[in-house]
Amino acid sequence: MRNVKFAVALLVMLSPGVLNAAFEVETILKANIDVPILDVTTNPAEELVFVLTPGAVLIYSTADQAVLDRIPVAKPFDRIAYQDPDRLILTAAEPSRIDIIRFSRIFDIDLSGRAIKGPRDAKVTLVVFDDYQ
Repeated sequence: MRNVKFAVALLVMLSPGVLNAAFEVETILKANIDVPILDVTTNPAEELVFVLTPGAVLIYSTADQAVLDRIPVAKPFDRIAYQDPDRLILTAAEPSRIDIIRFSRIFDIDLSGRAIKGPRDAKVTLVVFDDYQ
């Protein structure tokens, strides 16, 4: 049995052409940006791509294939990193600087046809999702 294991291991090591791996490629996001891209980071859980440009972070949705928002930032930043579910780390080499910013995603909820209390144009809307079954 020991000789069989050795022969199989030797066969695997000596025949790399037989063990080819194949990859399937799919484009997740394709966007034309009119300004230079300095750095990119992602949040795969929410399908978000953060693109650092001079003076702004563009937030792209891979699900919607669109820009969701733009966060203005100081121009010297040249690197971006994603941290936790709600933080971005921006760094600059010249002048040496680091900023950690927190962001919150705001969702629009269609309330048409729903029971509401109070003015329709209220600044804050509380929505309760209940299941009485």
